[in-house]
Amino acid sequence: MILDIRIAGTISLFAAIFFFILYVVVWCLCLLGWRTARIRYAHPTLPSRISSLSPSSAPGVTIIRPLCGLDQNLYNTLESCMKLDYPKFEVIFALQDENDEALPVVRMIMEKYPEVHAKIIIDSTKVGVNPKVNNLLRPFQEASYDLLWVIDSTISVTPGTLGRAVEAFLSNHDVRKPPMSGEVGLVHQVPIALCYQKTWGSLIEQAYLNTTHAKMYLAINAVAVDSCVVGKSNLYSRSSISQLSTPSPSLRQLPNPPTGLAGYSPFLAEDNMIALGLWHQLNLKHAMTSDVALDFLGALSVKDYIDRRVRWLRVRKKMTPMIATLLEPFTESLIAGLYGSWAIQRLLGASIPALFLVHLFTWLMVDLSTRRSLETNIRSLRPPSSQGMFLLAWLARECLALPIWLLAMTSDVVVWRGGRYKIVSSGEAIRLDEDR
Repeated sequence: MILDIRIAGTISLFAAIFFFILYVVVWCLCLLGWRTARIRYAHPTLPSRISSLSPSSAPGVTIIRPLCGLDQNLYNTLESCMKLDYPKFEVIFALQDENDEALPVVRMIMEKYPEVHAKIIIDSTKVGVNPKVNNLLRPFQEASYDLLWVIDSTISVTPGTLGRAVEAFLSNHDVRKPPMSGEVGLVHQVPIALCYQKTWGSLIEQAYLNTTHAKMYLAINAVAVDSCVVGKSNLYSRSSISQLSTPSPSLRQLPNPPTGLAGYSPFLAEDNMIALGLWHQLNLKHAMTSDVALDFLGALSVKDYIDRRVRWLRVRKKMTPMIATLLEPFTESLIAGLYGSWAIQRLLGASIPALFLVHLFTWLMVDLSTRRSLETNIRSLRPPSSQGMFLLAWLARECLALPIWLLAMTSDVVVWRGGRYKIVSSGEAIRLDEDR
């Protein structure tokens, strides 16, 4: 009996040490994300020197807006790229259907800004399951410039964003050449949600994107041990993309596997896969600027929010090491608070409820500070918000995190843009309703 008690005590001690170390690591990541937000975003942005150059001296940029239907606040998001403070750019609006509801909006914007070099490309070509890749193929081919800035339809940008992005991209190489190994090959911005239609689903999504997601996104990119990119707003070189070989096992079995953008058509998260390709195949670094990508959320229900998070968890678990997926719940505030409080109590002796409350309060303060820092330069653009509503949405997000993760682990099937897909071990998506 005494021996059993000693063994149990030893196991308990080692478990407490393990969880204490894990707790410290999680807090280090949180504080790194918070510190990055404070340093990079909590001050007015400065204009780039490139914005003041003449059109003949500045590197040209092709902005591509892939479109499908009437996304939230579409007119304003598309208009933002027509008002850029940059001397030399063109805009391509890419659609796959001449009856797309976004087309009249695009034409109105082009009529309002005739001085901007802009055009529409409508092409129904399909090379894979990812409609965004299908939508981008012709614009990639017909772009006037090597520098491409791909911006999702729900994203709005501020006038100085492009100049600062190009400046970050060209920091280590000549403006006329594609990046070489070791140089910057991709510039991206952290997405920040704006919510005009304040449904509970959109408020919870906003709380997630503007705190937990932003904090961890900034921390991982600050550590820079591997690629971590979402495709809301990405600037890269067409020449670099064309050099990428496909990571798809199914495509590599073909006699002539596609290279470049077409090689990423089997993946729903093509943005992350392209960024990984630039990082690992071409040894190109990623950079971030002091700008954010303004993501306008629609009227989401709580179910919409849950479905969205489940979908991307199921995609991500096939694209990252299993250990990262298994550890993810331990990075969430409530779970971390529980095992961290127990570990501290076991090692140092203290009240678990008191430790948990201190932990949760500190976590909330860090999240709120991160959110304020990220919103420094967009306060005039965001709609009025209620601090009380945000806190309720934040708490709901934290409570939903573990149930959503557990639900995501139960299946590999996702629903995206009306289609059902199975995500296989390579990260590729297989369409399950091809006959529809």
